[in-house]
Amino acid sequence: MFQLEGWQLAALLLAALLLGALVGGGAVALRSRRSSSSADDDGDGETGSSPPEKLSARVLSHEIRTPLTLVKGAADLLAEETPGPLNATQRYFVDTIVGNTSLVVSMAEDFLLEARLETGEPTLDRTAVDIRTLVRETVLELRRIRSTPLHLDSRGGPLVLDVDRAMIRQVLWNLINNAVRHAGSDAEVTVRVEATAEGTTIAVSDEGAGMSPEQRAELFAPQVSGHPQGTGLGMGVIRQIVDAHGGRVVVDSLVRRGTRILVVLPWPSQEDAHV
Repeated sequence: MFQLEGWQLAALLLAALLLGALVGGGAVALRSRRSSSSADDDGDGETGSSPPEKLSARVLSHEIRTPLTLVKGAADLLAEETPGPLNATQRYFVDTIVGNTSLVVSMAEDFLLEARLETGEPTLDRTAVDIRTLVRETVLELRRIRSTPLHLDSRGGPLVLDVDRAMIRQVLWNLINNAVRHAGSDAEVTVRVEATAEGTTIAVSDEGAGMSPEQRAELFAPQVSGHPQGTGLGMGVIRQIVDAHGGRVVVDSLVRRGTRILVVLPWPSQEDAHV
């Protein structure tokens, strides 16, 4: 009788999950489009506060995130060789799956996060988060899918802040990912976490082309990417998230000298500490 090895079974499961994600996502998009069309036919032509394409993107992002996360989890297990060792060919395909699913999951998170921010001041789902651990997890995840050397300097004890974990995680993902893109294939990116008198400071530095004063002035403008492949959160959205946490974003950059972006998240006030 034909038998499958452990990695083959895992690969088949991965393919089935991915197919389910695509089919399910397409069905959601179709239902959303039909719903939008019906609303246009029954109404006076107004589509409400959000255009149909934005509504479709939000619904699709929400519905596809869970199956894609399952696909990524299965791929991570294969990459860690939990079901068994991989040969070179299998490693290539598994790394391709891990990298692309990670990017798509992040894009879905971007859509959902921007939807939360469209109404203005975001509502924060605050929990106690060790920022050192969150940064370490994000760096390790990006090391799996990026060839650019990523150095992490996060020595010291836990730095626990009361923040919206999902929002701060997405800020970190996009800042580091942007630095990797700008640094280039032969450069390095350094992520440093330290405690200061003001709060926890996260510095992301790259050895890329840097920015002119004019480019720095436009960095926080809406829809500005600064890179032809930029698809993540714009710096304006990142600053909005950090501002909502009472923090600040500092940009230090010179042409041909690289860029360093600092995110400062403040310590809780005495009033907050006694709540």
